[in-house]
Amino acid sequence: MSKLSSASAASRVVSLNDLGRSRSPGQRMLADCRDQLVDGLTLWLRGVAKPVSEELFVLADSTRERLLQTRYLDLRADIEKDWLRLVETFRRELSAAAERCQNQDAEKSGQRPAALEVPDFEGLQLLDDADLSEHIVIREFSAQLSESCDEELYTLNRRVAALLGQDELLDSANPLAPAIVCESLSDACTTIGSDAEARLLLLRRLERHLHLALPPIYQQINAYLIERGILPNLKRNYRRATPSGNPGQPPGSLANATPVVAEAPATADGTAVLTSANILEALQRLGQARVGRLPAASAGDGAAHHGMALDGASLNQLLLTSLGELQQAPGGDAGGRIVNQVRMVGDSAGAQQLGGLGAVTIDIVAMLFDFIFDDTHIPLAIKALISRLQIPVLKVAMLNPGFFADRQHPTRRFLGSISGVSIRWGVSVDESDPLYRKLAELVDRIQAKFESDVEVFGSALAELEAFVNERESEESSTALTAANIVMLREQESASWERAQRAVKDFRNGTVLPPLIDDFLAEHWVGVLQAIAVREHSDADWQAANEAMRDLAWSVGAKKSPDERLRLIGLLPGLLAKLNKGLDSVGAGAAQRSAFFDALVQLHSSALKGDPPAPAASVAVVPAEPAAAFSPAAEGDLLVTRSIDHGVEVEDVILVGASPVWRADDREIFRLVSKLKRGDWVEFRDEENNTSRERLNWISPQRGILLFSNHRSAKAISIAPEALARQIRDGKARIVHEESIFERALSGALESMNTG
Repeated sequence: MSKLSSASAASRVVSLNDLGRSRSPGQRMLADCRDQLVDGLTLWLRGVAKPVSEELFVLADSTRERLLQTRYLDLRADIEKDWLRLVETFRRELSAAAERCQNQDAEKSGQRPAALEVPDFEGLQLLDDADLSEHIVIREFSAQLSESCDEELYTLNRRVAALLGQDELLDSANPLAPAIVCESLSDACTTIGSDAEARLLLLRRLERHLHLALPPIYQQINAYLIERGILPNLKRNYRRATPSGNPGQPPGSLANATPVVAEAPATADGTAVLTSANILEALQRLGQARVGRLPAASAGDGAAHHGMALDGASLNQLLLTSLGELQQAPGGDAGGRIVNQVRMVGDSAGAQQLGGLGAVTIDIVAMLFDFIFDDTHIPLAIKALISRLQIPVLKVAMLNPGFFADRQHPTRRFLGSISGVSIRWGVSVDESDPLYRKLAELVDRIQAKFESDVEVFGSALAELEAFVNERESEESSTALTAANIVMLREQESASWERAQRAVKDFRNGTVLPPLIDDFLAEHWVGVLQAIAVREHSDADWQAANEAMRDLAWSVGAKKSPDERLRLIGLLPGLLAKLNKGLDSVGAGAAQRSAFFDALVQLHSSALKGDPPAPAASVAVVPAEPAAAFSPAAEGDLLVTRSIDHGVEVEDVILVGASPVWRADDREIFRLVSKLKRGDWVEFRDEENNTSRERLNWISPQRGILLFSNHRSAKAISIAPEALARQIRDGKARIVHEESIFERALSGALESMNTG
C-alpha cells in the first residue's frame, strides 16, 4: 500500500470522541455500558444473599470452634437484616467509581502532565494488619476475576478503547474492569459486619459466586457494542500490520507484524524469556545474517533459476506451490516411523535457493517439529496427529512470519488445544476415545483443505472447543452426582459429630445410672444425628435434648409429692418421645423391649424415693467386629469404595496422622491447597497403572477434593491431607497443562538464537 493510500485510509477513520466531550457518542455509549454493568451486578447481588446465608449456616454447623461458629452465625444474622442496604451501597459505589474512572480517561488526552509535587508527611499513617489483609484480598480477588473473564475482557478492553478514542487500554483504565467491581463490593461490605474479619469473610463468600456471574454480564455488554458497530468483527486472533508500522515494509512483512500479547521479560529465576518483540527482532537478525552467508548467485534481490533471475517473492511462491502437493503425503515412512517432512523440504533444491527470512522460517519450523517428536512427555499417538500438520504449519509460517510472535494466531491456538485435550490421557492414549477421534478428524480436515486461509484452523478450534464443552457437560453430571454423595456423607459425619458432642457434654455433666448412660451413648446419639442430617428445625433439636434431660431426671429419687406428681405427668409424653426417636433410627424390637422393661423398674424405684439400682442396665449384644485398622505412627490411607446412583465413588482419607506430618510436608500440602476447579492430578494404583482426573468440585465444609474424568462414571473423593500423602509417596502428582507447541517453539527459537 502506498503512503498516499495509507493517508487516505487514515483520513477516513473518525474518532468517536473527536466531536467534543460534552456530546461524544463514545462517552454516551460507555455510560450505557456502565449502567448495564451496574444493573446486572445489582440484580445478581440481590439474589446471592440466600445461598451465602446457607453457606454460612453450614460452616457454623460444621466447625468445632465456638468463636468461629459465633462469627458465622452473627454474619448470617447481619445479612438477613442489612442485605438491602449493602445492595444499595454497592450500586451507589460502583456507579460513582466507574463514572470517576471514565471521566479521568476522558480528561487525560487534554491534560498536560502535572508537575511532581512532594507533600509533607503529615497525616500519613501505616495500615493496620486488618486493612492490609483486606487490601491484599481485594487485589487477589481482582486478579482472579480478571482471569475468569479473560476472554470477555480481551474484546471489551479494545471496544472501550475505541469509545475513548485510544489505541490500547489497560484493565486499570477500563471503567468496567473487575478491579472497580471488587473495590465497590469491598466498600459495600462495610455496611455489614462489625469488623474487618467479618468483611473479609463475606468477600470470600461472594467471590465464589461472582466468578460465575460477571462473565455473562461482560458478554452482554460486548453484544450491545457489536450491535452499535463498535469493532463488530473483532476476534481474539492475530492481527495484521498497523498504520504506525514501518511504511517502507510491505504489509505482510515481519517488521509490521503486531503481536497481540507480550511475553514476560524473564522467569522467576532470572532466566531470559523470548518476548514477542524479541522474537521479531531475532528473526530479522537471523534472516539478515543468512543473506550475508549466501553465495553471490543467491544473495541480494534474486537468484539464478533455470537461467532466469527470480526474486525472493517468486521463490517463495514456487515453494508454496510445491508444498501443496507434499501436504497430501503421509506423515510416516513404511515402517510407521514419524518423519520430519519440514526438514526434508529444507534440504530440497528449491528451499536451498531461498535466502534471508524464508530460509530461517523453514529452519525454525523444522526444529520446532524436532523438539515435538523428541519430547518424551508426548505420547506417540499424539505425535502422529501433530505430524500431519507439518506442511500446513510451514505454509502458515511462510505466508506470515509474524505467526511466531503472535500467541493468538488461530494456528498456534489450535496446536495449543491439542495439549489441552491430550492432558486427559497421560502417557497412554485411548485412540477409541471420542475426544481423540474428534481431534483426529479435525487434523485430517486441516491437512486436506488448508491452502492459505488460517480460518481453517480457527473453525477447527471452535469446533473442538464446542465438542470438549459438550463432553465436559456430560462429565459434570457424574461429578454432580458424586458431589451430592460426598456432601451427604459430610453432612452425616458433621451431624454425627454434633450429636456426639451434645450427648458427651450431657453425660460428662450428669450422674447417670448405667442403663441411661448406655442408652444415650448407643441409641439417643443416633436420634440426634438423624435430626441434624434431615436439617429439622432448631425446635426438633431442642425437643430431643429436652427428652434426654427429662429421661435423666425421671430416674432420680423423688422425695416430695410434687416431684412424684410431676413424674407421673411427665412419663406418657416422655415415653412417646423416646419411642418416636427410636423409630427414626430403626431400633430393634428386642432391644427396645428390654430397655423399657428396665426403665419401668427405675421409675418404680424413683416414685418410692429410692435411688436407681447400680445393676439396672441392659446387656447390649455386640455387633460383628469390624476389620481392625491400625494406622501407622504417621497415619495411613484408608480407601473405601461404593456405588450410588450408578456412580462409583472412591473415598480416600488419612487417619491417625499427627500435626507433625503436615509440618514436615507443608510445601506439598500448600500446593494441594492451591488446587482449583479444572486442575488435573495423575493417580497411580497398586498395579502401577495411571489415570488422570480433573478436579471438579471442592467441598465448602471440609475441603474434600472431588476428581473425575469423562471416560467413566467414576469419581475420587479425597481429603487434602490424603492427596498430599499420595503425592509425597509418588502415588499421585499434580499435572501442569503446558502447551506442546509453545514449549517446542521456545526451544527452537532459543536454539536458533544461540546457534
